[in-house]
Amino acid sequence: MTPSYQSTPEPQCPESLFRTERRITRGCVVLLLAAIVLGSAGCLKLRNDNSNASSGGGGHTSSPDNSNTGLSSPPVPPSSVGEGTPTTWEAKATSLNGKDGQRFTLACSPGGTARSVWGSDIYTADSSICTAGVHSGLITYQEGGDVTIELRPGRSIYGCSERNGVTTSFYGSYTRSFVFQTPNTEAIVRAAEDETPVLWNTPAIMVSFEPGKIYKFKCPSSGKESPVWGTDIYTLDSSICNAAVHAGKLTLESGGLVTIELRPGESAYKGTTRNGIKTNDYAKYGSSFVVK
Repeated sequence: MTPSYQSTPEPQCPESLFRTERRITRGCVVLLLAAIVLGSAGCLKLRNDNSNASSGGGGHTSSPDNSNTGLSSPPVPPSSVGEGTPTTWEAKATSLNGKDGQRFTLACSPGGTARSVWGSDIYTADSSICTAGVHSGLITYQEGGDVTIELRPGRSIYGCSERNGVTTSFYGSYTRSFVFQTPNTEAIVRAAEDETPVLWNTPAIMVSFEPGKIYKFKCPSSGKESPVWGTDIYTLDSSICNAAVHAGKLTLESGGLVTIELRPGESAYKGTTRNGIKTNDYAKYGSSFVVK
């Protein structure tokens, strides 16, 4: 008998297996493409967000409740935020071109530097507005802030004082002034008009000379000696406050109010020592004052 051989079938992959593998492969490709697309969109959004954050609005955006979100800059200090017109520390009231009685609110920037100021409570219009604001105690150099001024007519005399780290200068006649608007502005201005504040080295030559005219000054406490020429009748370039101490009207420690009367010049002035103040001799001088 001829033996019959039954061939062993070769292993074959079912068609369903190929279809499954292809589906898996396609699914992986789809997922990979989706990941790429989503990643690109995310990067684009991040770039857009960063671009928006770096342009305008001071580098931050605000949510509806005004709270900062994202990579925001710290809020601006309240003292430097206001409704005033931004101005520099060099700015003077002469540049405002306003009329007497007109008011201006100005915003002094933080990080200010001292500029020249003439006057005390009532300032010459060519004084630095922001530095005068520091002198008046309304703002600081570090934080700046808003100040409101009112233009006023000129005066024949402007006092001087040292306040809040600012020492102002005296001045004679000037065409225009300004004052700061505060709840007690009028009381402050009235006091400055009645008694002109001066420093211990301020000479009487600051006034417009008119024999017989009387002026009232206010000397601060803790005074320092400054030059004086004469006795009882003093040269007009003598220290007002030191002459008052020499005349026995006040002391270096306490300061106080001084009234002087302008007098014609003398042919000679004799120095003496009184009340701890030594005055000097001088020859002829064209104008004088006495302490009342």
